[in-house]
Amino acid sequence: MKRRPENCPLCTTAAACARHDHPGLIADMGESYAVLAETQGCPGWCVLVLKAHVEHLAELPLERQLGVWRDAARLAAAQRTVLNGRGASDGPVRINYACLGNVEPHVHIHLVPRHGDDPDPTGIPMSWPADRQRGQLSDTQRAELVVRLRLAMGA
Repeated sequence: MKRRPENCPLCTTAAACARHDHPGLIADMGESYAVLAETQGCPGWCVLVLKAHVEHLAELPLERQLGVWRDAARLAAAQRTVLNGRGASDGPVRINYACLGNVEPHVHIHLVPRHGDDPDPTGIPMSWPADRQRGQLSDTQRAELVVRLRLAMGA
């Protein structure tokens, strides 16, 4: 059954971002909002949430699809700037991109930084147990990370 937007958690997130009332809001981008994810098992894990309720990326005209990926590229560049030196051999982190829609049928892209000290470097973080996905960042650390990502994006 197709979920109606009023019951969609990502529509709720997008609405909070539009009001600038989301603690994880990093930037209001062209097609999406960049948000620090609730899941911080990979510190710096972010999600791009499409502003409009669309279930499949292919439902958008090609120009808007390209806009979504431009947003993803900008956010990934900020992640790599902020998290530089935390990847393998103290180099830049590797960013994994996932646009799934299986759990929440609203276009969103997870941008998951993979760090040099990742305990499961070949595993898929979305399949980790909930406590491991959640991570150990405090509210203060999360807020500081949002500010650093905002600055890196020029937001």
